[in-house]
Parts: sequence; C-alpha cells; structure tokens
Amino acid sequence: MFYAVDDLQRRKAKSAHELAMVNLLLFNLLAGVALLAGSMAESYSVIARYKWAFVAVPLMLSMLVMLFTWVRARRATHSAPWFVAAHWRLAAGRYRILLIAYLVSAAVVSLAFFGGNDQSDLERRIADLPPALQEMERHKLESQDMRGAIWARIGVVPLLLTVMGLLMVESGGLYQAGRGELPDAVNAAFPPPPDLASGEQPLVADLG
Repeated sequence: MFYAVDDLQRRKAKSAHELAMVNLLLFNLLAGVALLAGSMAESYSVIARYKWAFVAVPLMLSMLVMLFTWVRARRATHSAPWFVAAHWRLAAGRYRILLIAYLVSAAVVSLAFFGGNDQSDLERRIADLPPALQEMERHKLESQDMRGAIWARIGVVPLLLTVMGLLMVESGGLYQAGRGELPDAVNAAFPPPPDLASGEQPLVADLG
C-alpha cells in the first residue's frame, strides 16, 4: 500500500533499512568470513589463534546495532510520524531472523567441542619426549583434527544464507520507503492514522 508522505518522511524511513544493510554487510559478513578463514588457517597462525575474537567482535557490534534499532523503533512509535515509525519497526522485526541464524550457527559450531581428543591422554603419551618433540606432536595432532574446521564451515552456512536473504529484503524495504510504500502485513499490525491518504498507486503528499 502507498501513502501520501513527504520526502522528509521517506528519507527518515529509508535510514532504518540503510542502517540494517550496513550492519549486514559490514559486521555480519565479516563475522562469517572470519569464521570461515579461521577454519582454514594453519593451527600456528595468528588467524587460528585469535579466530574466536575475530568472530565475536563483529557479532557484538552487530548486536549493538540491533539494540539501537529496537530502541529507535520503540521511541519512533511514540515520537515519529507513523510512516517513519512503521519502517523502523519493520527493520527491527527482521532482526529476529538474524538472531535465529546466530543460534543455529552457534549450535552447529558447538558440535566441534564434543568428542575431541583427550588432552590428558595426549600429555601422557608425549611425557617422555623432549620438549621440542612434544611441541611437534601437539601441532601434528592439531593439524590432523579437522573436526572443528568441518563444523565451522558447516555452521557458517546458515549465517551467510540468512545475511544474503536479509540483504535482498532490506534492499526491497529501502526501495519501498523511497516510494512511500509499506507491506500490507505491517499495516495490519500497526494501523495508519485514519486521515493519511493511501492507495494502490504511488501518491504525492499534499503540502498545501
């Protein structure tokens, strides 16, 4: 449905989707790439050593953006024009899909921590070796243990697919906001004011 809203409201409505796209492109894709790179890196490399930090930092920043969006959407409901508030609510609601993707990916990646090599058994086997050989054996076993890498590569798939899907959805939301449009489902959950003109074709706000 299209609504007779002015350019200022359309620009403010677009900002919700612009922020979401920045979050998806900058933080979430970076987290996915970091997880994938960490699963492929050599065990002695800096990437492998700090891979969880490289994944956690962009995810934390992403969640801060989500929190800001939820707060902004709640405030907009009471202080912003209806069309602007509706688009902020729309962008905030879509983050629930991203949170589900986080949980699914985390559940898959966590499987890497079950059924691994017993560290105490390894230490007993190499206890009689010289320190240099002990270190070599540890690196050898780490390189042979592909369990973590496999689960990490599988776990990143739900996240990346969700990010790509949400990018397309938010791109559509950005386009709709620029045309003064909203999905009918949003109108049902957050009805427009009765005096706001609407129609099936793009409308121009009456500035008179």
